[in-house]
Amino acid sequence: MSTSHVGDPREHAIVDTAMLRDRGLNQKQIERLVRTGRLYRVEQGVFTTSPPEGDLLLRALCHRRPALVFTGRTALELHEGREITLPVQAVVLPGKSLSGPATLTLRRRKAIRFQHVRGLKVTLGAVSVADAEDMSDADLIAHLEDRYAGRAGKIALEAEMGTISRVPARLRHLIARASIGADSDAERQVFRELRARGIRVDQNRQIGGYFFDGVIEEGRVIVEVDGYRFHSAENRETFIRDRWKANYATRRGYRVLRYTGSCVRYHLDEVVEQIIAAVEGLDEELPTEAHPVWSWHETLVRDGSWWQEVAQ
Repeated sequence: MSTSHVGDPREHAIVDTAMLRDRGLNQKQIERLVRTGRLYRVEQGVFTTSPPEGDLLLRALCHRRPALVFTGRTALELHEGREITLPVQAVVLPGKSLSGPATLTLRRRKAIRFQHVRGLKVTLGAVSVADAEDMSDADLIAHLEDRYAGRAGKIALEAEMGTISRVPARLRHLIARASIGADSDAERQVFRELRARGIRVDQNRQIGGYFFDGVIEEGRVIVEVDGYRFHSAENRETFIRDRWKANYATRRGYRVLRYTGSCVRYHLDEVVEQIIAAVEGLDEELPTEAHPVWSWHETLVRDGSWWQEVAQ
């Protein structure tokens, strides 16, 4: 059957019973098209001309519900460009029916703020995470860290959180554990681990005219995670800026601890241990402080020229 038989020459079209009858098809003819695989029933009275999967399924579900807003796992899959899994999760306004096909799970919400992704309405990122009750904490934290990376991501999350009248406890817990605002994976590893150990870190925090990777007000400690390529003497402007930036923080009562990407890659536990010791004001010497760094740091003791490595 060509799609013209159902009144729409396009592939992946969505049609309903009224449209089909306008084209002269009776109920028996419609049922025959479904039985022979030339039409696909999404729900009562709504059909597609191709298998209802992915965006086509979502658009078909919206055919009878134009105000439908996808949320939870479905919204995150749309945000990330991943395959749509079932059942689809969505929200509707009070007074709207919660009935639907087995492929759709609905909940009501008084106020729904949304954005468009691939032409479909989806809840804001933080709300989508809060509604994704069937996803693991690890997957949701990864989404938060990826979606709200960098300075702009941190600001965006703060703005979204301001629109949620009652923030679910799980969402607060996930955000508290996630490394929001990080500019690199190395930063995420360090600050995620610090949070797991009960240390409160404010990432991409501005002090004066400078932004710092992580600020820990308890203990007045600042943590900077630097990539070798951009923070070495090879980049004169960055080299100068980093020193005046650290000096500025020191003048305002902070202690600045600086690590490279390779420090995080090979010695994450030791990095975190030193940061916590500084925050807690511990005086005793740590194992990494008992010997000069060139005697134990993986990058410095392994074969090859360490300066050729680019710390990520």
